[in-house]
Amino acid sequence: MKKIFAIVNPVSANGSTGRQWPNLEKILRISGIDLDYVLTEYPMHAVELTRNALKGGCEIIVSVGGDGTMNEVVNGFFEGGRLINENAALAVFSRGTGCDAIKTMGIKNDVDSIIAVLKDMKSEAYDVGKVDFIEYGGKKSQRYFLNVSDVGIGGETTFRVNRNSKALKGFLSFMLGALTTIIVYKNKCFEISIDDMNIKEKLNSVIIANGKYFGGGMKIAPMADMTDGFFDIIILGNLNKFELLYNFSKIYNGTHLSHPKVSHYKGKHIKVNSKQKALIEIDGEQPGIIEAEFHILPKKLKVLVGR
Repeated sequence: MKKIFAIVNPVSANGSTGRQWPNLEKILRISGIDLDYVLTEYPMHAVELTRNALKGGCEIIVSVGGDGTMNEVVNGFFEGGRLINENAALAVFSRGTGCDAIKTMGIKNDVDSIIAVLKDMKSEAYDVGKVDFIEYGGKKSQRYFLNVSDVGIGGETTFRVNRNSKALKGFLSFMLGALTTIIVYKNKCFEISIDDMNIKEKLNSVIIANGKYFGGGMKIAPMADMTDGFFDIIILGNLNKFELLYNFSKIYNGTHLSHPKVSHYKGKHIKVNSKQKALIEIDGEQPGIIEAEFHILPKKLKVLVGR
């Protein structure tokens, strides 16, 4: 039996994860899942906990929380630019506001589904994104991500949603956050390079997608494949507020790509910069600003997947 270690974010899902975890752990153990666990205590704590668990011989790390918790756990798999254990795998028990990453993976967020995932031990090697950006204090930083990163209106929406209560759950929290941000957001002049191609124009947002969904269920990159070795880059052009509001619902069903001001590219190395301040979002977290540089790491991390 592989050694399983769960990292639980008790404040995820507006605190319901912490309240429900004792019962969830009991169900897992009754089902025959033998695991150790620890509760996170502060932002980025899961990075440290993951590294310690992997160095201690754990082979399966279970992220119990939202997409932000999953992102911290993913970053904990790496140290000094390398995986701590190339044979270790991530399992995602998604309990957060958005639950976006698991939609692409085909994993459900109920306890019976995670029990099946942990018993089957079926894994797939997924691409991982690496992004260099700037923290608010001005320090250059780097983070890995499994799902989606974006610059522009998504970053500002995430900033707004994460500051407020998430009692309305993922869909409504992000939808209301996005609608509020649309009203106040101003498009910016971006400089973008996608491999050997350069773009310089006034835009709304640049989305760097490994997975299909972000923002609490928005199907932003319907063609994205977490195993193809490429990012899917979605550029929302110089859309005005009316155009954004009129076409907003299309993002949820993935039909927005037909709009003449929306562009889609595929690439492995992307740079995004602007003379205006622009916020970056990474797997549901909002850690800083651009300039940003993205690299794809093909089939880098093993993830336990559904049947």
